[in-house]
Amino acid sequence: MTRDHAIARAAQLIRSADAIVIAAGAGMSVDSGLPAFRGSDGLWTALLPEGMIEREVGSLTQGDCFVARPEEAWRFYGHALDACCHAAPHDGYRLIRAWAMAKPHGAFAYTSNVDGQFQAAGFPDDRVVECHGTIHALQCTVPCTESLWPTDPVNREAGCALPACIHCGALARPNFLLFSDFKWVPARTAIQQNNLRLWRRGIERPVIIEIGAGLTVPSIRLFAETFGAPLIRINLEDERVDRVADVGIRGTALAVLREIDAALTAGTRLVETIR
Repeated sequence: MTRDHAIARAAQLIRSADAIVIAAGAGMSVDSGLPAFRGSDGLWTALLPEGMIEREVGSLTQGDCFVARPEEAWRFYGHALDACCHAAPHDGYRLIRAWAMAKPHGAFAYTSNVDGQFQAAGFPDDRVVECHGTIHALQCTVPCTESLWPTDPVNREAGCALPACIHCGALARPNFLLFSDFKWVPARTAIQQNNLRLWRRGIERPVIIEIGAGLTVPSIRLFAETFGAPLIRINLEDERVDRVADVGIRGTALAVLREIDAALTAGTRLVETIR
C-alpha cells in the first residue's frame, strides 16, 4: 500500500466511524516537547540526578524507589513534573477533537502517558483512561488510603522537605505505575476504565487511532488490537498491521495527523462540490 493510499484509507475509516478511540503511547507526546524516557534524547538522560549515570537510573523506575531513594526519586520525577506542566499540547490534539465533534459519540482517549496532555488539550476527564496513572496526582507511599490529591510543584534541592501524605504524614509519591509496583493505587484508573466501558455500549462503528505506541511495554498496542474495531496505526518505527481492515502509517504523530486531516478536508470539499 502506498503512503497516499494509506492516508486515504485512514481518512475513509475515520469518516465512516461513529466514534473515535485514541490509543496513545509516548510517541503522542513527543511533538509537545516531551521525549520518551528511554534513549540518549529521553527524559531518563536529561533528568538524571547529579552524580547518577544512565545505567543506574533503572532503580528509579522500580516501585520501591520513593522509599529506597526518596530524595533522588523526587529530584528525578520533580523535573519530569515540571516538563509536563510546562508542555503545551501539539496541534494534533486539536485535530482529533475537531474530527470527534462530527461524530455522534465523540472521542475517548486511552493512554499510557502520565503527562496529562489530553486533559490539557481539552479532552474531558471522563473521556480519558490513563492506564498507568498520572504524574498530576499524589498518593501515600504506604498507602494508608486510596485517596489522591493534586500534585504541587516540588522543590528538588537536597535537604528540602519532600511531599508528605495529607492523611498520615508518610512520604507521598506520584500516582503512576512503576515496574514491580505493589503500592500503586489504581482507584482513579479503575473509574476511568469503567467510564470507557459505559461509553462503548452505544457505539456501533468505532475506529481506533493508535499513535506512538511502543513494543517494550505493549499496553497500548494490546488495547488497540483487542478493542474490536478497524485500526489506524501511526508509528515512527513499526507501523505494521496484520489485518486487512487495518492501516499502518509511518511518521510522527503531528505530521501524520495533519496528512489525514488534509485528506478529510479534501473529501469534505469534494462532497460539497458534488452537492
